[in-house]
This record gives sequence, C-alpha cells and structure tokens, in this order.
Amino acid sequence: MDTATNNSRITPYSTEWFETRIGAFTASEIHKLMSEGKTKGKIFSDKGETYILEKVHELLSRLSKPNIANYATQWGVDNEPIALAWYAKLTGRSVEPSYLLIDEDFKALQATPDGFVGEDGLIEVKCPANGSNHIEHCFITTDEYFKKVHKEYYWQMQCQMLLAKRDWCDFVSFDPRINSDLGLFIYRLNFNPEDGELIEYKVAKAIEQRDSFFELMSAKTEVSE
Repeated sequence: MDTATNNSRITPYSTEWFETRIGAFTASEIHKLMSEGKTKGKIFSDKGETYILEKVHELLSRLSKPNIANYATQWGVDNEPIALAWYAKLTGRSVEPSYLLIDEDFKALQATPDGFVGEDGLIEVKCPANGSNHIEHCFITTDEYFKKVHKEYYWQMQCQMLLAKRDWCDFVSFDPRINSDLGLFIYRLNFNPEDGELIEYKVAKAIEQRDSFFELMSAKTEVSE
C-alpha cells in the first residue's frame, strides 16, 4: 500500500492536536506494536496488546492519554529549542516547524516530528535529563545497533519518515551541561522500506483489534441500558 499523508497543519500540543490523537497509534509509541508475542502466531506482545486496549479506552472516554509532567519531560521541553538552534548552526540546515501527520488510509496512524529539514529530511531531538542516556546515544554508529538498543526511537523515526515521505531523519541528542562538541550528537537514520511495510501491517492488525474490542464494549453498554 502506498501511504498517503494528510498534512493537517495541526499545531503540536494544541487542543486540536490532543483531540485528533484520540484512539490513534502514534509514532512515539509505535514500537509497542512491533514485537511479536511469545506464543506462536501471536501478532503482538503483551505490551502491544495493552497499548491497543489503551486506544479502546480513549475511544470510549473521548480522552487522549495525558502527558505526565515531571522534571525529565520539562527538561526536554526547555532544551529542545536550544538543541534545534545548535543543530541549525552546526549543520547549516534550517529546521521548519512541525505539525501533525495523519495517514489518509489509516487515520489512526499519526506522527509529529520535531521538525522538517529541507525537502528530504526530518529531525528528532532527545534532551535526556539523565546525562548517562546522552552518553549512551553517542555510541550509536549503525542502524542495526540503533534498532536493537534504542528501538523506541528507531521505530518512532521510521514511522515519521513513512508518513512524511522523507528519506532520512537526523537523530539528535543534546546535553547543554557538556561544554564541548560532545554535547550535541547527530546520527542520520535512512528510511527502511521493509520496516515501513511492517509498520503498516502491524497498524492494520492493531486497528482491527481495537475496533473489535470497541464494538464488544459498546455492545455491553447497549445491553446494560
């Protein structure tokens, strides 16, 4: 299937952004669907099935999963603009503001990159409050290592590239406490068409399960009434 994407222009973290994401599978958590279950023939792991049930709950409650504010998340929010500015300065590439991407075939598949770079690229920024995580990011040298050790970021970026129709995404890890070039790490991940197809397959199956569970719950409501 050729993925067609609706460029919604919906601003990240706006009221409309949260409302549109209700019941949707998003790039930041798509990794939960990518592992198979331990039982033969089981498409999703326990974590994946729980993720699907979370989407059922969102559809029933009409509430999206809240962002849990804590020191680590606030640290990331505060430092991301600085990281983007340093990236632009060091690479000479301008970064265009992000918006919500919605797959037109699977509207329940969505992504919000941190920014668009040129005609072919994206950027995904991580500003870990725990400095050791930044050091770990600096050891990323191959796609295989990235996929194995940091699979949540790998699949997030593959999903973003799939929806944005971009060829590459720069993974940026930034730590302002390191007063040298080592404070900004950049690794370029290229789009993998096979992984893109796997994401589409997994999401299609997840939507089937989500809708089936939703219908069962809705039927229970009708009976109780």
